Amino acid sequence: MPQAYSPTFSQIANAEAIAAQAQIRPGPIGPGLTFRGETVHWAEDPLGEARQWLEQGLARRPLGPAPNLALVFGLGLGWHLKIIRERFPNIRLAVFEPDQALVKVYVEKRVTGFNAEIITDWATWESFVAREMVHKDGPTPVVVTIPAYHKLWPEAAHKFRAHLEAELSRREVIQKTKAITDSAFLDNLIENVKLCSTLPDVLLLKGRLGARPAFIVGAGPSLDQNGALLREASDQGLIICAGAALKPLLKMGVSPQAIVVLESSDTSDYLRLDQEEEAALWPQTILAAAAGSHPNHFRVPGYYQSLYHLNGGQAQILSQGLFLPQGGNAGTAAFALAYIWGLRPLILVGQDQAYQGQLLHAAHTPDSVIEADPGQTISVPGVYGTTVQTNTSLMASLNWYAEAGQTIKRQTPQVRLINASAAGASIKGFEETPLNAILASLPRQEPLNLASHLERLPKPSAKELKSDLRQMSGLLSSIRQLAGRQLPKALAEMSNLAKASAFLGQLLAPAQKAQSRSETLKELTRAEALVLKMLSKL
Repeated sequence: MPQAYSPTFSQIANAEAIAAQAQIRPGPIGPGLTFRGETVHWAEDPLGEARQWLEQGLARRPLGPAPNLALVFGLGLGWHLKIIRERFPNIRLAVFEPDQALVKVYVEKRVTGFNAEIITDWATWESFVAREMVHKDGPTPVVVTIPAYHKLWPEAAHKFRAHLEAELSRREVIQKTKAITDSAFLDNLIENVKLCSTLPDVLLLKGRLGARPAFIVGAGPSLDQNGALLREASDQGLIICAGAALKPLLKMGVSPQAIVVLESSDTSDYLRLDQEEEAALWPQTILAAAAGSHPNHFRVPGYYQSLYHLNGGQAQILSQGLFLPQGGNAGTAAFALAYIWGLRPLILVGQDQAYQGQLLHAAHTPDSVIEADPGQTISVPGVYGTTVQTNTSLMASLNWYAEAGQTIKRQTPQVRLINASAAGASIKGFEETPLNAILASLPRQEPLNLASHLERLPKPSAKELKSDLRQMSGLLSSIRQLAGRQLPKALAEMSNLAKASAFLGQLLAPAQKAQSRSETLKELTRAEALVLKMLSKL
């Protein structure tokens, strides 16, 4: 954790000349500050001035829990930090200061009676934000910039804001991914648990499909422009689509070989086909559904059913421990699945992550997908040098793809990542090549029969699953009884169990966070009931 800044002798010496540009002006309640001709704090009333611009900004903050972290661009003399601490007494203050000379001025003249965490190095700041804002639970941080700093360091101020917006989007992806383990997914998993011993786990094909291309298709509006080019591509690569893209593809005469769904809500309408669509569907098309997705996804006939797990706890108890990292939607899940299977290159089609006018989806996307009003949109670079409009949710997906691309390039630098969407947002780390040019460069080969590969995969024994769940039920019952007598000892045992079993850790998490003995007992009773219900379904 960064500590209160304490400059070294060499840093002070190097900053002396620049610090001379800082003018301290005495005032009735304390000093004001002018730097390079810009007034940072008014000497007449520095506290009132800071309160005025801060309150205007904080008034635009969304309603919700009080923030526990303030990310501040600019130290000044600290008058604004006093106001932030006054407004939120328990808040942590983390400040990025672009000029070490002003750190020296702050240390000498500061008006605060408390320490802030001060960072002057950008790489250290990025690490701090990732650790404290992205990967920790809690309310959204409050972001503050001294108005004069916008004028003094416009590029740095823009970089500061842009970086935090990107990190907030990344946080949203992580939170959406964590939501995969919420009660709806757990309830669905209980209903689907018997399928875990009868349906193949598609992740067990890890690395087995060979280096053939993957066309990963989303339902973005640009799919209407180039999706039909995939009609004859089944012998050039594997076509994998998100559930929402199935009907648009079939209307073009294109059949995917695999469809991916993960929603906890019922989106089975994506999969129910009319006569014309059924005629276009590839024989034994694979439907890969998350084990915690809505049970109705597994009840639609006409597909070769399979499943996968979205977190390590479920995969540990119900399969062989493999789970699918994704960005909270079926398109990112399809991309991750293609990579895990060993398909190369990875080619995105219809993955716009942006508006086309008012549209977010291709024609014939099911009616249950409602077009959003752009409202407050964000301008981002588009493919082929364009500029497009997106929103915060789509920005989260863009950032997920960019991060996934970086990870892939570190692990397997030879893998080509291609964005062949005809329009939409540019994705950092993905080359942009028209789909027709890619198809012209790819050789033809025998189409892949995924079903035959899945048929040979091992499946967990229902008998072993029952044995494991009975053991878990016994452990939870013992912990519940212990919590009634000795809560601290029970909490220690819960911690040990969570370390030993990721699935038990998931079940025990609410009890570990409980604020009272009665709440702990309630959550332990609920966890035990969930395991017993899973047993009853096997």
